[in-house]
Amino acid sequence: MLRLLAEAAREGVELIAYPEMALTTYFPKKIRPDFDQFFETEVPPKALEPLLSRAAEARIAVHVGFCEKAEGKYFNTALLTDRDGRLCGTFRKIHLPGTKAPDGFAQVFEPYYFAHGDTGYRVFDAAGAKVGIAICQDRRYPESYRALALQGAQIILVGYNTPISPLALDLNELCLRSGAYANLCFVLGVAKAGVEDGVELIAGSSIIGPLGQVLARAATTGDELVAARIDLEQMVSVRKRWNFLGRRRPEHYGLLLTPVTEREPHR
Repeated sequence: MLRLLAEAAREGVELIAYPEMALTTYFPKKIRPDFDQFFETEVPPKALEPLLSRAAEARIAVHVGFCEKAEGKYFNTALLTDRDGRLCGTFRKIHLPGTKAPDGFAQVFEPYYFAHGDTGYRVFDAAGAKVGIAICQDRRYPESYRALALQGAQIILVGYNTPISPLALDLNELCLRSGAYANLCFVLGVAKAGVEDGVELIAGSSIIGPLGQVLARAATTGDELVAARIDLEQMVSVRKRWNFLGRRRPEHYGLLLTPVTEREPHR
């Protein structure tokens, strides 16, 4: 992470984003009782002090995901600092994939470890932009992008740890591009890469423009800095043309607020 930060500083990067759970392996791939060791009790975590201090010296805003323990609960969390090192705030992952116990279908067990996030969707001022955060499974819900865009988000950062599968990369990019286009904003998908605990992760980090176009994409399946110049003025003309947010008809969207009908199986 420090090496990539140094590379980013040399390239004049103003905002750098690291993946979900950047300080640990993706341990929810299996159920294990010794998970407390993976959780941080301070925000920002002490482990991030060298990174955040160097980033502040280089005038780079930082997004990074980590596991947080607070008030007896465990959360999948991401923080954001501004270019001066100030902590803008945190977001706790809302949508958790998998189940608490094996059900024959689940490939991961995040509900076994984490509580559903309680921060709500939040937008922060950082690096001269309105920045929103979502984490991993949140990216598969259009409500995540819309809730952030309605609060003025210009850039949405999404870190994730996703195991490789035949359609994983394709479905991932579909989510990111559709979220960017439907809300006419920039979306940064930040993926873990390589092999952790015998599980290969999808890599493929990408930066998406407000019309759903891929501006930059990882070229390797290893650690890599993926950078692009983001011109926030690009959003002005496309939002005037399409005005997806201004032409909504929320009086017809009441169904979106009805309680969940398809419940998780009880075990």
